[in-house]
Amino acid sequence: MNNRLREILKQNAEFEEQVPYNFCDRWCERCAFEKKSRCKLYKDEFEQKITCIALGKEPDDPEITAEIMQEQYRKIDEAIEKLEEETELDLDDMDNTDFEKIKNHIKSIQNHPLLKIADEYCEKAASFLKSALYGKKAINRELAYQFDTVAWHHILLPAKLNRALAGFHEPATDGDMALYDAVAQLEISKKAIEESLAALSEIGKTSADLGPNISHLTVLLKEIKKKIEKFEENI
Repeated sequence: MNNRLREILKQNAEFEEQVPYNFCDRWCERCAFEKKSRCKLYKDEFEQKITCIALGKEPDDPEITAEIMQEQYRKIDEAIEKLEEETELDLDDMDNTDFEKIKNHIKSIQNHPLLKIADEYCEKAASFLKSALYGKKAINRELAYQFDTVAWHHILLPAKLNRALAGFHEPATDGDMALYDAVAQLEISKKAIEESLAALSEIGKTSADLGPNISHLTVLLKEIKKKIEKFEENI
């Protein structure tokens, strides 16, 4: 691990104490209570559900959700205005050339080898779940946790890698928050890979007929992890 990456990980650990939702897989049900108690995103979503229930509406009622989101956006706008006042920073007056570079970078990452293999894994995992889980009427309940793990992370992984790659734009400096976020997304991706590998291993122990598909998925996950680690060496 190079010094720059080590420093970013150290800083991210401090950030996580303040805003844990930027460093998680968004699976609140499996998150430790201690972390959820510090997570503003979890608190906001919990408040939304309580509000809906109190008004006799569905937990994800679109009207309530829209009102809450408008309030959140209002607070974000206020925070940006405060930042501009305190730092004399004019976000509307930033260099358009830099914005163009970032936009072009985001477009280009769609052809990145790391994202392509992640998309392949997502597609293969979806097919695996369809045949191994959703297509069967009788499911081994002991494997429910493992299947849920594969199902959750096969969607999460390409999304997190996409966000990570988007953060490695030019120009990027040591203080660029997009860079710190990108490293955080890589860490989440590696966690998703490890948990998926463990889940697939457990499924394979009791479902020999799924062996070939599990082997293929395992190879893809290990290749993604190898590419992530190689990518980190150049940060």
